[in-house]
Amino acid sequence: MRRHRFCLTGTVLIIAFIILGGCLGKGTQKATRFYLLQPISGISSGERASMEGEGVMLAIGPVREREYLNRPQIVTRTQENKIILEDFHSWGEPLDKNFAAVLGGNLSNLLATDRIVFFPWRMRPSFDYQVVVDVMRFDGDLGGEASLIVHYYIWAAGESEGEERRVGIWKSSFSRQIKDDSYQALVSAMSELVGDFSREIAEKIKDASGLIGANSSMSF
Repeated sequence: MRRHRFCLTGTVLIIAFIILGGCLGKGTQKATRFYLLQPISGISSGERASMEGEGVMLAIGPVREREYLNRPQIVTRTQENKIILEDFHSWGEPLDKNFAAVLGGNLSNLLATDRIVFFPWRMRPSFDYQVVVDVMRFDGDLGGEASLIVHYYIWAAGESEGEERRVGIWKSSFSRQIKDDSYQALVSAMSELVGDFSREIAEKIKDASGLIGANSSMSF
């Protein structure tokens, strides 16, 4: 009988500790925060292309990223060869899709067009220009600098259907100072980097197609 009481008491205590531990765990558990890149907030009229009609047809993608970036966590870098993955600061969607969406949104504003399609597509679109991007580096040192290194090329439609020509292939590097040591500041700086990259692409498409800025004027 005593043995039975002892076992019963021990069982009750174990259950109580489990419940108490669960309550304490819920009270102290750290919540994961999620972030998204944002498009350029203010584009000057001089940056925006002056268009007639519907505007150019853009195909965005594929946008490919290095394997170290292909994860939910935001990657930071403290040294050239050391990266850190923060479990409680993550991307709100796959980084390559977010990058492509923001790039497309920026180019839509910079080139004054709503005619944009994103890879993958079911049927190959009839585009004026296609932008293909390989993201080689996209990270930052909290409180330091954020960096973006990309290889990319632009295809242009040819004179006949199905004919294409490569406008060019480039490697570009961009950096931005991070305002403070928060992840919010890091993501803001990374958004600005995508903006810088978008402006470069827009200029190359303007050069290839003969587009000019909305406020550009010619002097004789």
